[in-house]
Amino acid sequence: MKKILILNGTISEIPIIKKAQEMGFYVVTTGNMPELPGHSAADEYIPEDYSDCEAVLRLVRENGIEGIVSCANDFGVITSAYVAENMGWKGHDTYANARLMHHKNEFKDYFLAKGLPTPFYKVFSSPDEAKAYCRDCTYPVVVKASDLTGGKGIRRAENYEEAQSAIDTAFAMSRTKQVLIEQYIEGVQQSIVVFLKDRKIAVTSSSNIYCMKNPYLVQAETYPAENFAAVRDKLHKVMLTMAEDLGLVDGILSFQYIVKDGVPYVIDMMRRCFGNETLLLADVMTGFPWEEAYIRAALGMSLDGIVSEAPKASFCGHYGVMADGEGVLESWSLPEDIAKRTFKTTVNIPDGGRINNHLTEKIAHIYFTYGDMETMNREITGYNDRILVKLK
Repeated sequence: MKKILILNGTISEIPIIKKAQEMGFYVVTTGNMPELPGHSAADEYIPEDYSDCEAVLRLVRENGIEGIVSCANDFGVITSAYVAENMGWKGHDTYANARLMHHKNEFKDYFLAKGLPTPFYKVFSSPDEAKAYCRDCTYPVVVKASDLTGGKGIRRAENYEEAQSAIDTAFAMSRTKQVLIEQYIEGVQQSIVVFLKDRKIAVTSSSNIYCMKNPYLVQAETYPAENFAAVRDKLHKVMLTMAEDLGLVDGILSFQYIVKDGVPYVIDMMRRCFGNETLLLADVMTGFPWEEAYIRAALGMSLDGIVSEAPKASFCGHYGVMADGEGVLESWSLPEDIAKRTFKTTVNIPDGGRINNHLTEKIAHIYFTYGDMETMNREITGYNDRILVKLK
């Protein structure tokens, strides 16, 4: 059996781990949190910090690894590209391009140079310089650590006092010690995910994004995005421009964007699988086997044998169950009508488990289908009020 390495072992990597095993691979995982459930699902776990490029390269060489697949984290994409480049493996972008696309300051520099739509921004390596800029900037602004994901190190500031606090937080969390201050754009936040094959778009999925408990953390998504047809061609053009210009390999390319006055402003991008098992929903809506294609592409395999099925649903989504505060979880429950729509539930924190940060930790994820878009999008905004979470 060919031995491959899949970085990290959260719930988000489990579908990739299991699919790789179904495809006949011996799966090794790594990461510095051995308690994560994905490591138990793998054939072998070797502890290491998956964001440490040199350490993972050494692990690969010392353990007969023959291919690498990124996890649902930007650091994993960068590490995978570094390892593949040093090993001479196909299936990954260059290390330089991986950094460009997964460090917010670098991808935004690229967008600006190419005249592609993204909010105005400035990048700072000094807290004092960032604060000096914010004395006279136009508010509101969004302050971001340039190298983090999942809402970490991001805050909106309405005034100078809030900006100072946000800058301190972002610099404290950033590994690269670079912070981006971005114009805040009021609009509809959505995402597009495509699978590139030979620098052409093989399949497209889209979603509405809902950040309800925490304005910087995706709590729910509904598929497809509303009014997506109005921006699809513009987004495809940007993606194809990038694919050709950077020589991107086969695989996932995703943008998060905000639509204002008909223009989709790109605020983030990714070349990886996602948290919250959202590839599952892309599978459901398109019939395309995203996980298998993702693994094949990462291992430099041909995609010619990929078989799509009929879509299982036209309207679907996911929702992360979150509490209103910290404490020990007593229980949570779904109303009957939501339970009937739910086709999968993934529990992250069992009853009796502790919630340490209610603004980032999700007790569970539910995956649901609807018969029409209007009802789905109307009801999802009320889930926080209707799904009961009890703390001890």
